[in-house]
Amino acid sequence: MERFRKISSVIFVFSLLCLSFVNCSSSKAYTIQYEPTLEQLVSETEEICLNRRLFIFSARPCLILRGEKDNASSVIQYYLRYEIGSFDVDLPLGISMKFGDVWHNLKKSATNYSDTITVVSLFTNEDLLALTSSSKMELSYTNRAKTENFKLSDSDVSKVKDGFVKIQRLLESEKKMTILKK
Repeated sequence: MERFRKISSVIFVFSLLCLSFVNCSSSKAYTIQYEPTLEQLVSETEEICLNRRLFIFSARPCLILRGEKDNASSVIQYYLRYEIGSFDVDLPLGISMKFGDVWHNLKKSATNYSDTITVVSLFTNEDLLALTSSSKMELSYTNRAKTENFKLSDSDVSKVKDGFVKIQRLLESEKKMTILKK
């Protein structure tokens, strides 16, 4: 009986440690976020982490698709947020994505420096068309020192495509925000 308790406590501690490694989740995924000061609506997908720990658990770097709808003109723009897991001392140059057999250089629109670096890149209409029709995807991050390439698994490709379709439908179906200015 004592041996059973020791084994069960070891299993419990191990499972807690394993769960602590899981760091790719988002509570804001697939919801409309109103930003009245910027006069826009925002929706994001869940994080898709590109590395694995122990072949099971997700780890940074992660990518997130983000859609922004301008309230005045109803124009929707889509972005890729690439979040690096540790602070990178080299200057980030940009992100490219390979859809099928064709590489697309994404236009860098922002770089946020905090405890990690987040590179935000804009999708053009051509990029979005390639994204929705592609069955294979790769992501390439380049800084001044090196280039890192990540081949997305089949499940990650379907998450990217499904996530894009979900935020596209959310933003297109959302009515214009009413902003009362004083």
